[in-house]
Amino acid sequence: MARILVVDDEPIVLDGCEATLTKTGYDVDTALSAEEALMRIKTGRYNVIVTDLKLPGLSGMQLLKTVKDKDPETDTIMITGYATVQTAVEAMRLGAFDYISKPFTPDELRSIVGRAIERRRLLGEERLKATKNRVAFEYNMPADLYYLPEHSWVRRMTENTVDIGIDDVFQKTIGIVTDIELPSAGTIIEQGNAYAELYGIAGRLYKLWAPVSGQVVAVNEKLKKDSSLLNNEPYGEGWIARVESTELDKDIANLLSGDAMIQWWLRREIVERKTDRYVQVSALDPDFKHEIAKEPGGENIKVCFGCGICTATCPIREIDTRYNPRKIIRMAILGMRERVLKSDFIWLCSTCYACTERCPQDVKFTNIINAIKNIAVKEGYIHHAFTAQVDLLAKHGRLYEIDEFDNRRREKIGLPELWTGKGSAEKIFKTSGLVDILKREAE
Repeated sequence: MARILVVDDEPIVLDGCEATLTKTGYDVDTALSAEEALMRIKTGRYNVIVTDLKLPGLSGMQLLKTVKDKDPETDTIMITGYATVQTAVEAMRLGAFDYISKPFTPDELRSIVGRAIERRRLLGEERLKATKNRVAFEYNMPADLYYLPEHSWVRRMTENTVDIGIDDVFQKTIGIVTDIELPSAGTIIEQGNAYAELYGIAGRLYKLWAPVSGQVVAVNEKLKKDSSLLNNEPYGEGWIARVESTELDKDIANLLSGDAMIQWWLRREIVERKTDRYVQVSALDPDFKHEIAKEPGGENIKVCFGCGICTATCPIREIDTRYNPRKIIRMAILGMRERVLKSDFIWLCSTCYACTERCPQDVKFTNIINAIKNIAVKEGYIHHAFTAQVDLLAKHGRLYEIDEFDNRRREKIGLPELWTGKGSAEKIFKTSGLVDILKREAE
């Protein structure tokens, strides 16, 4: 049974929260101040702490910092009477799970606490898998979006118009979405307040915070017929609404994107003392994905949304479970340039094109790998397998040597004789500058 601690200086709020969560099946304690809460924490561990932001003495934010120092695995939900994105993001940067605005209903409280416990369960399961299978836990975060972390995303469509939708982490923690209440066209939404209501399998209600303020000019009508798009394509066909804003730049300044979003994730990992594996943000190259896209074959890298079909299809993966096509693409999109180019794994692709045939986004992973190989060679990261192939092509005009025995066998079964000379491959290598690159590397 999960243990919950509710902290608020209003007894009526404590009584209501205790009654609601106890009926849900949780073991609930209450405290009228942060100081009392800290005394309770000393005597026992809690799975979730629900605390008011404004408390006499120590504030809810100070309580959050202390809790995360003492027990990083305890999730904290902030109660606020004035929902602002600035307050929410600041709390989340310090390790808070989420926030809930007064006044809230029993269903809203049950939903947000349940989601916190489900997220912790998911993290535990995936980290256990990572230790067994060497497959890292991954949430998908497309690089062209702005985020209200673990709630909503924003994609800029025009100067004052954006599409908004559900964050990957949010939809994973609520499970299958059975229904959604969409805002109507013409509705005015405010950044930090609820703009959509989702229902899970058990009929539980979840509210989604608006990442920007403005007027809803269109909604995704497909979701009314097929709410599973929120689970299957949260960053694509599962978009929720289109919003027109007159202060879009101001709103977006309150959100996170790119390096800032990665740094937010790293801070959370550091807060939770998971520092054994993390990315050094300063070493990332945000232009790497664009560089790949300019190479022949690499054009579609940015449309990958990480569904994993390429990895599930890959025959190399069957032999070596550490080979992960999806992970290679995610690393490239993140900008892990040097690590990708130096990796042995980019040379393991068998060019069977099974992943290309099955990819729903037509990413063409095999062609992307070839584009990455070309960049690697230009940068001097030359694998011995590539050098061997170049030698074979230069000497024989093909990747394996043809001798008289091969041609006699071909003649017996009615096939034409294969030419065995050097051909034009050696000239191509010299003209393209490949020979000079290999010489420099050899020196």
